[in-house]
Amino acid sequence: MGKFDWLLPSTRFSALTFSLVLGAMTLSSCAPSGLANSSNLGSNNLSTTSSSIQRVGGSSSTIPATSTVPGSISSSTSGSPIKASFCRSGSPLANVYHSYRLIVVSACMTVTGTVMSVRSEPDGDTHFDLLVDSQFQNLLRPANFSFQHGWLVGEIVPADRPGCVVGQPPIPPNGSYNYGTCTGADETNPVVGSHVSITGPYVLDEDHGGWAEIHPVWGWNQTGISSGGVSAPTPVTTNQVQQTAGVQIISFTSPVIRGSYADLIAQSAPNTSCNLTVTLPSGYRSQSEGLGAGQADSSGKVQWSWMTGSNTDPGIAQATVTCGSSMATAQIDIQA
Repeated sequence: MGKFDWLLPSTRFSALTFSLVLGAMTLSSCAPSGLANSSNLGSNNLSTTSSSIQRVGGSSSTIPATSTVPGSISSSTSGSPIKASFCRSGSPLANVYHSYRLIVVSACMTVTGTVMSVRSEPDGDTHFDLLVDSQFQNLLRPANFSFQHGWLVGEIVPADRPGCVVGQPPIPPNGSYNYGTCTGADETNPVVGSHVSITGPYVLDEDHGGWAEIHPVWGWNQTGISSGGVSAPTPVTTNQVQQTAGVQIISFTSPVIRGSYADLIAQSAPNTSCNLTVTLPSGYRSQSEGLGAGQADSSGKVQWSWMTGSNTDPGIAQATVTCGSSMATAQIDIQA
């Protein structure tokens, strides 16, 4: 994940200050009975006795926290094996590289919302953005609005991904990057557009202006289609994506509600210059900031994020990615 090295030191201070007063807020935390067992929820209130602000190598402060898990959740799809609780014992930042950058506000919390984007980061983490349900809006920090479209960040670390050998490093250490040991959690990626519950430590990332994250995500359940107006995405078909050798669209936001952000990620050759245009249902080309030129990273991935105008006509828009002489297109469903 890239770093905002230009951020002023005051942002680090404000992130810590926020952490110290956050105890007055209402948070949703894991209880020993866990979220995965919906029979333990209903209208019951679950509470924890305390929540710690922790910094690796620093001191800890304890703040009281009372939490209520709203509603009853019925799981239809899980990103990892179903268990009574996804909460874990031990260090909440185990298997997180450069864990000193994260301030732990709550050692384990469950949050619900709609998955808005999913991408693989060069550092090995899977990054996804969550449009949180209204009762969790108080978890967001100013940096979430400045840099993440008002979404909460979720991170699945390599140690919890499928394919690694339990007890062994999921990725070989690289310089100062140490990815811990494989847990066998076998977490897959959530699907853009799905409504999910995610569980893990609630932290503030000081390297990104103090934005709020669930990091690492220890487990997630799909709870259905978003109740906030975002439908689950239609499976990609050959009618939706057309591409040639040299560039491939690997994920994009569809459907997208006009007035909200959309993301598109493409795969090309490393360090290739690419371009994205979006032709709207009206036939006009979008002039939204964030479209246009993009540069593939060392792994070949290139990403765009842009705002869909609030007055955009509903219908099918066409996104076109060009990288050199190669081209890929995708159909994006814009909804009112």
